Amino acid sequence: MSFYCRNLESIILNKVNETVEVPDRMMIISGYVGPAPIKNLKSLNIPVKVVAGMYSKGVNSRLYNSLERCKKDNPLLQVYYSNTEIHSKIYIWYKDNQIIDVLIGSANFSNNGLQIPYRESLADMDARDNSKLTTYVDMILQNSTEHPTIVNHERESSYKVVHVDNKQDVDITENSNDSSFAIAFPLYVSKKSKGIREVAEKSGLNWGLSKGHTSEGDAYIKIPIEVERNYPKFFNECDLDYMKTHKTDRKKIRYSEPVEFIWDDGTVMNISLEGTQDVNGVLYPKQLSSYSSLTRNELGYSAKSILGRYLRKRMGVSINHLITYQDLLDYGRTNVAISKISDGVYSADFSVKNK
Repeated sequence: MSFYCRNLESIILNKVNETVEVPDRMMIISGYVGPAPIKNLKSLNIPVKVVAGMYSKGVNSRLYNSLERCKKDNPLLQVYYSNTEIHSKIYIWYKDNQIIDVLIGSANFSNNGLQIPYRESLADMDARDNSKLTTYVDMILQNSTEHPTIVNHERESSYKVVHVDNKQDVDITENSNDSSFAIAFPLYVSKKSKGIREVAEKSGLNWGLSKGHTSEGDAYIKIPIEVERNYPKFFNECDLDYMKTHKTDRKKIRYSEPVEFIWDDGTVMNISLEGTQDVNGVLYPKQLSSYSSLTRNELGYSAKSILGRYLRKRMGVSINHLITYQDLLDYGRTNVAISKISDGVYSADFSVKNK
């Protein structure tokens, strides 16, 4: 039996080339899912059926629509939603309707579940005695649907926006992912003593204009400490035990936890939660930046600039334009409203009325 705790997405996607027999279809059962790895299933070029297990009370509209776009792009993909809560994570490969390989473990099929070394794991299961697994899979499929209940609407007006400088009576309990409200993350800094708001000239949206280890278009969104103070379950806290145990990966991985953003226009973006800030003795991430598994040469530009290029394109300003607070006002928005869909998957709204 093989045990895996690193490069899990790569292991899953490459399994099709490593089985004794070449599989002709695949099934994924995962408590939570993210659109980024599901989009990558197209590379397998075999039918894949995904069952999302933890959406019995409804699926966020942006997640659902994003997965529908994945299906449209990949005719070999089917996505089902369990009518009862299923928290299992099982990856199954078939040949002529017989199970030939199985991975089972703790890793959800999302960036957050697959791309953090050592936090989640998968192991090979003996596929020879699979009668109980087949019965379990059949039970899940019989209680699943391609047409789940949809919660939330596309537009921001469908949920409550909480501004971090004006906290309202909204809370996230320890075990919930409440996408009925969003937190407005300001794209400016507020100098209360002077009564002014401004966009920093060499950080935030203008990070790429600073000197040092930055590139054209690099940008990040600051996480106000008030977010983590008032909503401690919105982002995961940094794992100090991981940092002590896996020092070589500490800066790259646990200071840069991967999540997925689904923007209001349908764009899916890989985002990392970076840096640290102390909140009552607990370390939380301090900024949101983009990343990519592709190299700089493959992308043609810095991965840190994916976010900046995207926001600048929507604002209609050039890659090297010094963004000001007036630019935000002219665009019609000074913040990004972010809501949590599930662990590691968020929706982000930068829409403007009548645009």
